[in-house]
Amino acid sequence: MITKKIRIQFVDTDQSGRIHYSSIFRYFEILDHDFFRRIGYSYKKIFQLGLDMPRVHVECNYQGNIEYDDELEVQASIVKIGKSSYTFSFSFYKENILVAKGSLTNVFIERTSGKSVPIPDFIRTELLKHHDPVSV
Repeated sequence: MITKKIRIQFVDTDQSGRIHYSSIFRYFEILDHDFFRRIGYSYKKIFQLGLDMPRVHVECNYQGNIEYDDELEVQASIVKIGKSSYTFSFSFYKENILVAKGSLTNVFIERTSGKSVPIPDFIRTELLKHHDPVSV
C-alpha cells in the first residue's frame, strides 16, 4: 500500500467550496504517475519504449464532504493485475474518516498499433510488490 498526503486546491472546487466531482480524478492521475516514478518507470520512459497506458475505467464514490484546503491522506493499492491491464484502488481520508473511494484501470498498448500488449515483465514485477487484492 502507498500512502500520500494531498491538499485540495481551490481550482478543484465548485462555487460551494466543495471538490468538483470530476476533480478527484486528477488526484488519481497524480498518484498513478507518482507510483511509476517511484518504481523507476516514469510515463515518459514507458512512452519511449513505444507503449502507452490509456485509462479504460475510472470510478469514484463520495462518502463525505471534501472542501478547499482540506488535507487528505490517500491510500493506494494495486488491486488487480491482468494480462495487459492493472487496477489501482484509492481511499481518501479526512481526519481518519473515509470521504472518497475509487479506482482506475489502465491497459498497456503498443503506441503505433493501438493494440493491447502484455504488461512488460519488469513493470509486472513492481506491480506485484504493491498488489493488495483485499483493498478492493
